[in-house]
Amino acid sequence: CVHSALRQLTSAPGLFSAAQIFHHPELQLRTRFLNESLRFYGARPQALSGNESLDLLRVNEWVRGASRGVLPGLLPAMPPQPRLLLLSAVHLHAAWRTPLDAKWTVPLPFLRPGRPPRLVPTMTSKKYPVASFTDPRLQVQVGRLELSGGLSLVVLVPRGPPGALGTLERALDPPTFLGLLRRVARTPPQATALALPRLRLDLALDVVALVHDMDYGLFLDAELCGLARGPAVAVDTAR
Repeated sequence: CVHSALRQLTSAPGLFSAAQIFHHPELQLRTRFLNESLRFYGARPQALSGNESLDLLRVNEWVRGASRGVLPGLLPAMPPQPRLLLLSAVHLHAAWRTPLDAKWTVPLPFLRPGRPPRLVPTMTSKKYPVASFTDPRLQVQVGRLELSGGLSLVVLVPRGPPGALGTLERALDPPTFLGLLRRVARTPPQATALALPRLRLDLALDVVALVHDMDYGLFLDAELCGLARGPAVAVDTAR
């Protein structure tokens, strides 16, 4: 059961996860959906008031309280005429298993396809333990850096011109991606020259089209009529 697997994942050290459901007051959620939402995610659905400002405040107050202040907010604005909001908040805090020396963080150029390089703070080491291999078919180098709590950071670096990134993205169907992860998990670390940029990403993106391109049909084609009585609920936006 995917829900049980996700619940086990949230017990990993340093990982916070919470879920909540807000719905239109006229949407009659089915008892089974309510019970399983509580069982797997601890979520007790709440009805929206219809006041956009008040509902936005409630959503962001929920994530702020559930994360104990780690996540100050989740939504910058309410979607138009929402019927059902399925919200998940995830925060991971982990440390390098082998610490990187701060004095070797230096500005280096970060390449951006179609745009000029930009200097960014880059963590460097001449002999850092990295588990890595190169897949000749995908033309990608895969590296795994160990974190605290038995976690790892996996990095995929396309080999070739900047346009190779798009080619790699299209080739990473679920079985191929899982195969790379399993192989790098079995690969022992070796001393490696490392240059890893420090990035802060702040991005809001509608991922419906992206998920469709990744061929995760389970998400877009899911049968949602079991959630509530009345007209079927459909996925129109995912962020």
